[in-house]
Amino acid sequence: MSNKRTDEEKLDALIDALGDSVLEASDEEILEELRMSGVDPDAEAARLKAMMLGTVKAFRQRALEAARAAYSRQIEQMEKKPYPIPKTPTERRKLFSFFAQQPQFAEFVTAQYRNLEDLTDIDIETYLEDLAELGILEKLNRDKSDGE
Repeated sequence: MSNKRTDEEKLDALIDALGDSVLEASDEEILEELRMSGVDPDAEAARLKAMMLGTVKAFRQRALEAARAAYSRQIEQMEKKPYPIPKTPTERRKLFSFFAQQPQFAEFVTAQYRNLEDLTDIDIETYLEDLAELGILEKLNRDKSDGE
């Protein structure tokens, strides 16, 4: 059997020896070696501390980042989704007026939306899209059809 070691085994042995030498060295020896190689030990310690704290923070915030990404995807999907609302501003205003007059939906109409003359066509369109997203517009249309 041959005693020849592979390059990988030699590298592993070198890394082990370097690790052992660092473990056996005193703090003063390590600090002196750093200074001789042009490294400021205090600056390096601050850099490593900041890096580790950043890593811990990123680890702790991964659920938050995942939630933000999911929220962004959901908003993007909502913006792309077509809503079954009337095509013209007049028809949308008429539907919104009908909605605002329904007692069963009064809780969804805030004081800001009670005076229809103050609302822009974009305000009404946006509000109708929100109602459609919540399924309320569909219920309103069913109730309207049942009442006719």
